[in-house]
Amino acid sequence: MTMVTLSTDEKRRWVVAAAMAVAAHAFLGLAAMAWKAPHDRPIPEPVVLVELPPASASEAMSEPTPASQPEYIPPQQALPFEVPPARAPLPDDAVLLPPEPKQSPTPVRPVQQAAITPVAVATPARSEAPPVAAARSAPSDSVGNSPKARKERANYYAMVSAHLNQRKQYPTEARKARQQGVVKVRFTVDRTGNIFNVSITGSSGHDILDQATLALMQRVAPLPAMPESMQRDKVTISLPIDYSLRTR
Repeated sequence: MTMVTLSTDEKRRWVVAAAMAVAAHAFLGLAAMAWKAPHDRPIPEPVVLVELPPASASEAMSEPTPASQPEYIPPQQALPFEVPPARAPLPDDAVLLPPEPKQSPTPVRPVQQAAITPVAVATPARSEAPPVAAARSAPSDSVGNSPKARKERANYYAMVSAHLNQRKQYPTEARKARQQGVVKVRFTVDRTGNIFNVSITGSSGHDILDQATLALMQRVAPLPAMPESMQRDKVTISLPIDYSLRTR
């Protein structure tokens, strides 16, 4: 039997080929095992999702509070320290001079002010009112501000208000349309009761009621005369005229 002698290069090629064949068989074996593994595992059961109420969810999902870290305090910077310069030693033959005397400031002489002579101012003589005029005005004020005068003045204003509200005429068209409102009228009356300078200062919101109030002021003139205690020529009065379906 003839022995075949292989060269070194041929031996190396055979060794490499054998190693590659072994590696290929090993890879195929691992691939076969991996292919069988998924089929052998059991199928997992389906997962059920449960929703919690807000309170329970917040308690279940609450995370632990991280521990507080110590506050970092920066190191204090050292304050600069100035080292006083060292003085050079004086020589043995040095002579110390006395300090220079301080010069005192020259005192300032006060300036004498000229004396001011006061000038007498002549005051005019006050003219006193004659006692007769003062005596005449005193009774007039006392009569107009007496309790009786104030009561008569209040009674007169109440009488004028009642006089106007009793003689007002509710317009038929406004009553049918159920229009209501308060008209604020302003006028001036003299001592004898004559009326003038009539104006509407507060509208009722309905023109027919405002016009009815102006017609009322023309219809009721003149008003009752002022009492004697009201010592004035005329007076301006402002009062409301109520147009209500309940009062008519």
